[in-house]
Amino acid sequence: MNGGRVFGVLLRNEWFKARKRIAFWMALGFFTFGTVGTHAYPFFQRSEGFNLPGAWGSVFGGDSGTLLIFSALTLLLIATTEFTWRTARQNVIDGLSKSQWFWGKSLLLPILGFAFIGVQISIPAVLALIRTDFGAVDGPLVPASVFAATGGLVLAFLSVAALAFFLSLAIRKTGAALGVWVLWVGPVEFGTISPLVTRYLPDYADWLDYMPWRNALQLLDFRSYDAPTFERFVAAAEAAGRSAPSAFDPTWHLVAAAAWTALFIGTAFIWFRRRDL
Repeated sequence: MNGGRVFGVLLRNEWFKARKRIAFWMALGFFTFGTVGTHAYPFFQRSEGFNLPGAWGSVFGGDSGTLLIFSALTLLLIATTEFTWRTARQNVIDGLSKSQWFWGKSLLLPILGFAFIGVQISIPAVLALIRTDFGAVDGPLVPASVFAATGGLVLAFLSVAALAFFLSLAIRKTGAALGVWVLWVGPVEFGTISPLVTRYLPDYADWLDYMPWRNALQLLDFRSYDAPTFERFVAAAEAAGRSAPSAFDPTWHLVAAAAWTALFIGTAFIWFRRRDL
């Protein structure tokens, strides 16, 4: 069987497993409901700026943090049950190599990313499109900055989900893996490491923003990718008598997100290969 055919079989298998899991549909359903609720109000109120291209700033932002949480935890719940139910061992007995099983399971990242990011972007985009007066638009409905912000969101998702993927294959117990992931992205990064470094090594505190979860959060603000949106934000700050923020360059955070993704998946592969099923 050639590589392309194997990839197709693995992708179909993972999609089949994912869509049979109630955890997938519940998480995606709650996230969809929340996304609709967030953008329904400005849609029905015909809020100023809720049209294209003006609405893109509300598509990317605070709600993206919820996307990272829902999608990563969904991946963790789906992946760990492969060991609880012994389906990982059975798949290898049925003919898959351990490497094939691993890379097949890693396809959960693009599957879940496509589902959750698709909801995050498509729902407000469609609602804003309905409210768009095409005769008044003087630029592209989808500027290049949207694609840049989407790329940042994808890398943020991959880095956080890859951490969940690593913990799933390393711990193999749903409750324990879930607990470690929650502890890491909350108390550890913000409540333990950050205060210690800030207090005892203040000159080295800048690297804290490159830790997995904090780094991902740096990639979610549309103002980092769209100059007009950032200029409007600066003008609003100055009008309110606040100091104008400086421009933010996400380049190194994008690099860090890619590096974290590769590190977590690579480490998970080496660890998985060395352990019995």
